[in-house]
This record gives sequence, structure tokens and C-alpha cells, in this order.
Amino acid sequence: MAEAFATVFQDEALVVKSLLESAGIAAEIAGEHILDVYPIFFPEQRGIRVVVPDEEAEDAAAVVAEYRAAKAARSAGSRGSPA
Repeated sequence: MAEAFATVFQDEALVVKSLLESAGIAAEIAGEHILDVYPIFFPEQRGIRVVVPDEEAEDAAAVVAEYRAAKAARSAGSRGSPA
């Protein structure tokens, strides 16, 4: 399994996992049972890791890059709008 994405926030990990699955990529959250103890914020240094089969890592990287670009665009748009 290859790491496709890592974050400290469960909701973001679930969004990325869902995006990968929607693209036909088998994805899972490594150590998902730990989220029962820390349901929102995962304090481990490496964060919550979304992993995919090695042979799908390249496709997963493209999906994650698209997610990050959209997230950055939304963030830039909200900074540029008047209050």
C-alpha cells in the first residue's frame, strides 16, 4: 500500500478517501480504529494516512493534486473577497 494523502483532520481524510473511491481507486484509512479514540483530530506525528494499492498510487496522486488545487483556489478566493 502507498500513502496517497496525510492529514491531522479526520473529516479531510474522509473527503479524500471518498474522492479516491469515486475515481474508482480502492482507498482506506490506515489505522482507522485509532479514530475511535481521537475522532476529530489525530495527534500522531504522521497524521491520518489515506493509503491506496501501489499500482494505483499514480492515479491517486493525480486525484489528490486536483483536490489540493481546488482547496487552494477556494482559500485564495475567500481571501480576496470583501468583508
